[in-house]
Formats: sequence, structure tokens, C-alpha cells
Amino acid sequence: MAVLVIAFIPGSPVIQDLPGAALTGLQRIGGVATGVGADPSGWSPFEIHDPSLGQRLLHMLTEVPGLLLIAEIGRRMSNLVRAAQDLDPFTAQNARALATLAKLTAIGGTGTWILSQVAQGVLAATMLTSLPTFRPQDTPLGWLAVGLIFAAFGRILDRGVAMRAELDTVI
Repeated sequence: MAVLVIAFIPGSPVIQDLPGAALTGLQRIGGVATGVGADPSGWSPFEIHDPSLGQRLLHMLTEVPGLLLIAEIGRRMSNLVRAAQDLDPFTAQNARALATLAKLTAIGGTGTWILSQVAQGVLAATMLTSLPTFRPQDTPLGWLAVGLIFAAFGRILDRGVAMRAELDTVI
């Protein structure tokens, strides 16, 4: 909620990385040694001095969905850890909770990444005089990797549940 409030405060910055390929004059940047220049295939941060409401909303869309997803993942992990500490960690319910968390992380993370990339592309378009072909700046691999880790832990817990059930039949 605080991010939403800050986004609407007059004078709060809207900073967006722009692709070097869409910028001109990179060869004439001062303050660097001879033979040093900006990477034309890289990205450079720019600040909008007087952003419109639309630009502020687009900037918010590049950050807030990911933050909300991280908060939800943290909340669910906290509940899961608390349940494992208070009761038995090797339960089918905990294994299912981790499997659900894995899906939420992988699918939700990829979704927030796509949303932020679209918002960054539209925001960059409002800042540039000519529109280059927009290429994503990052990848959703981090979200997918964490989702796979959660899924693996869920499978380990599920196997622990199965081993305990087998042991109960032997004893």
C-alpha cells in the first residue's frame, strides 16, 4: 500500500531503463576516459522529470505485482514453517502446500514478469521519440527456479509421508 501512495506523491521519481539502441549521442557522453563509451546494446536509466499519472501507473506496474507476489509467498511460507514446527513436518498437507506454492511461484512469477515487461515497454515508448523493437530486460528464470525448488521440497516431504506410512505398517 505504501508503494501505491508513494507512486501518487507529486515529485516522486519515475525511473525507467531505456535501450541504448534507441538513444542517439552515446558517443559524445562526457566525463569518461578516451575510448570509453556507453554500450549501445545495453540499457541506461532515465528519470522522467514531470511524469503523468499514466506514466506513474505504468511504473507501478513494473514493481508492485512482483512485490505483492513475494509478500504472498512469504506469508504462505511462514504458515507452512509454523505448521511444521508446531505439528509434524512430514504431512500430506505440508507436501500439498509446497506443491501449491511451487505453482504459485512459477506461474505467478512468470505472469508478474510478463506484466512488468509489458509495462516497461509501454513506459519506455512514452519516453522515446522513436520506437525500437522492445526486448525484455530480464528473464523469469529466477521465478521458475524457485518454483522448482519448492516443488522438489514438496516431493521430498511427500516421500517422507510415504516412508512413514510404510514404516507404520511394518511396526
